[in-house]
Amino acid sequence: MSKTECFYDKVSSRSVGAVVFIFSLLLAIVGTIVLPVFGFFFALPLIIMAGFFVFAPDSKACRLLSAKKE
Repeated sequence: MSKTECFYDKVSSRSVGAVVFIFSLLLAIVGTIVLPVFGFFFALPLIIMAGFFVFAPDSKACRLLSAKKE
């Protein structure tokens, strides 16, 4: 794995997290309008999943590459 692959892996994970977060916010807004009490609970799992994507740690190979400064 090269440094560029690590960069693209990190960018793709963050962008997927951002898309899922935006979708969950839209779902929360629509769900709150349609079902005032339960609408947010439909979007809550997606918000948690978006957090996992955005704050995902690097893979072991990428951590080794970033630690090895040549």
